[in-house]
Amino acid sequence: MKRLVAILLSALCMLFNLPAFSVTDENPLDSPLSSVSYSGRFSDVFSNPAALPLIETETGPFAFSLSGADSLDSSLFGSDPMPLLQNQKWNMQASFIARYVALTAFFGTEFERLRPDDLQYDIHSSLHIEVDMAYAVPHLSMGLRVSGGNKMIRQNRTIDSFPLIFANAWFSPFERESGSESFDVGAGAIITFGPVSGGFYVGEILTLRSDSLYFGWDALAESTTLSLSVGAGRFTKSGDLRFFRPRGSISMTGLVDASTRKVELEAELTFQFLPESSATLAISYLEMSHSVFSFNPANGYIGVFLRGEGAGFSGTIGFMFKATDFSSFSPSIAFSYVS
Repeated sequence: MKRLVAILLSALCMLFNLPAFSVTDENPLDSPLSSVSYSGRFSDVFSNPAALPLIETETGPFAFSLSGADSLDSSLFGSDPMPLLQNQKWNMQASFIARYVALTAFFGTEFERLRPDDLQYDIHSSLHIEVDMAYAVPHLSMGLRVSGGNKMIRQNRTIDSFPLIFANAWFSPFERESGSESFDVGAGAIITFGPVSGGFYVGEILTLRSDSLYFGWDALAESTTLSLSVGAGRFTKSGDLRFFRPRGSISMTGLVDASTRKVELEAELTFQFLPESSATLAISYLEMSHSVFSFNPANGYIGVFLRGEGAGFSGTIGFMFKATDFSSFSPSIAFSYVS
């Protein structure tokens, strides 16, 4: 336990000094390590609850992670006194896991710079609760998600030094953020035949709009993700641990409106040193506002991520940037522990 506390404290200190980033506001599918057709890791559950019964290693009853986010504008470097605090997010999540059910609480702090040319911020504090349930039969797993939360806000805070980051995030007065309440019911499935897996997830079967529950085809279409992946199994046919384990997927979110549709191509290669120790290199191309069969790199992002795992712990570092230039870019870091 002392070792665990020491590691978590070290991770926390590193997190507060290194920015991390998620291109489109913390969506787990934006990572090249995530897809609704992927399964095997506990982290896959946050992309699709149907992955819960398909975890490949023994998972204890508890999981904990620290992560962060900041979309960085390169033009501010050299002239801005706080270039690493632009739209930064800190996130902590804790999960309680059973075989077919997982309960997760997400705690977040987000710094929203109001204008790029000054140091005025709105600071949002959020609490989000998620319950994932799933059941699997041969070749098919089905999952259900119920989630909800809200936010508090500290408005128009001036932050021009490092100590003021924490003073404003944790100790200044706050008020409820109007319209921040959320409630969603989603469902997904994963179908697997040998090395091929297909997955889908609908995030808003029911959703909260204008203080009432809403069911509509527009919400269903906008929140639907379809994915197809191909990958090698964890073990060879002879039962030996596979050292090189490649995997790739193609995913599309949004079925009707091109302005909200996105597509992602991703590939990864995992080096499995031991059953509980591995390293994964992943790359991806993510395009926003995608027109089917017509790619536009101006709306695209390239992602390169490296993940290491061992004895329940995992760490991920990454870098994402615009496909056409480096006008905005995004280093990232995250730490997780699964008992």
